[in-house]
Amino acid sequence: MGEEKLAPSVPAAVAAAMEVDFGMPVTAYLLAAVDSPPILMGTVYGDTTGRFREGASIRTSSILKVFFIDGYSLFRTVGGSLYVVVSWIPPGSNIYMNRIYH
Repeated sequence: MGEEKLAPSVPAAVAAAMEVDFGMPVTAYLLAAVDSPPILMGTVYGDTTGRFREGASIRTSSILKVFFIDGYSLFRTVGGSLYVVVSWIPPGSNIYMNRIYH
């Protein structure tokens, strides 16, 4: 019997965001995001490009534009990616330990 590599489950908040029609193609969803201008950091889910594995910690490229739709913040990067922030890391938290919050 071969070994199966199971992906981490998608958090319920991310799954709910994935159901929203934002009217433009979404590249990925960020959980426990940190705004660190000019970039965002966070835990990524649903990456449509295949660059990042589910639950990986990432840094985006520089942010060009911000949209606010249905209670979500969406960020367009210089590379053309569109990230939906599902949740922000709590203020005063250790940004290098953001994975403990989900």
